[in-house]
Amino acid sequence: MNRQRITRLVGALVVAPLMACEASPNLRGDILAIGDSLLDYHTPDADIATVAGDALNMEVDLEAIGGSTMLGDDSISETYVDGGHRLLIASGGGNDLGGCVCAQTCGDVMNALISPDGTGGAIPDMIYRALDDGKYVAWVGYLRPMPDAEEFAECGGELDIMRTRLQALDTLEDHMIFVDGAAFGTGLEQALYEADGYHPSAEGSVLVGAEVARRAQEAFSL
Repeated sequence: MNRQRITRLVGALVVAPLMACEASPNLRGDILAIGDSLLDYHTPDADIATVAGDALNMEVDLEAIGGSTMLGDDSISETYVDGGHRLLIASGGGNDLGGCVCAQTCGDVMNALISPDGTGGAIPDMIYRALDDGKYVAWVGYLRPMPDAEEFAECGGELDIMRTRLQALDTLEDHMIFVDGAAFGTGLEQALYEADGYHPSAEGSVLVGAEVARRAQEAFSL
């Protein structure tokens, strides 16, 4: 455990009673999936988490909600519970860019989501909570928006920054992996995208879900 994790763990012990949350009795799977529409597209059979769960022979509790944000009230982090799951599959942060202008004014939002060294901000805070609960974590990154995407077409730079910072966190944490959706959806392969140009198609979801399963099996021996 690195020094930053030790500091955060001490802080978590102090505030834990304030953010304790009881798991719903309906959450009985091996995998908890939380996040935004990256994870809830193509439910119930071809969403990323279900594809990964099927490949790992693990049941999935899918709690991702399209339009969710990481910052502010009712954030994605509020949907995380310690419900006995072995693996947390999560996404988020993209919708927070709706509160700034990509390529111009999003620096503060990016830093609030995840710091330059990858260890601070709303995203690492939620990941650390899951790690401290003994979970493995697979964070799923977005596909690169296509040049003519209906939304987020100008946000490629911000998403690249997010990827770099998540990769830095991945390097630090043995029980966390970052699965980069842009490794598949580079912004050029129309078949991997919905018509809006930024959500994955069913084919895209299957490819990313299979990669989540492969990486999780390799890293965590699930």
